[in-house]
Amino acid sequence: MIWIILASFLTYSIFVMWFSWYKTRGTDLSSSDGYFLGGRSLTGIVIASSLILTNLSTEQVVGLNG
Repeated sequence: MIWIILASFLTYSIFVMWFSWYKTRGTDLSSSDGYFLGGRSLTGIVIASSLILTNLSTEQVVGLNG
């Protein structure tokens, strides 16, 4: 059972690494625009989702169910 969880975690992590590289492969990351905004290649939905999901915690997820 633990191997399935570990394999799915590694698969998802590798996919996220690949997709991040794919979206920013031609971006000059030495500038602040390229570093923080991905060379302006990221859409508003991606940036907003990242901000919202970063602030979610277990306490909020469990609290919403209550």
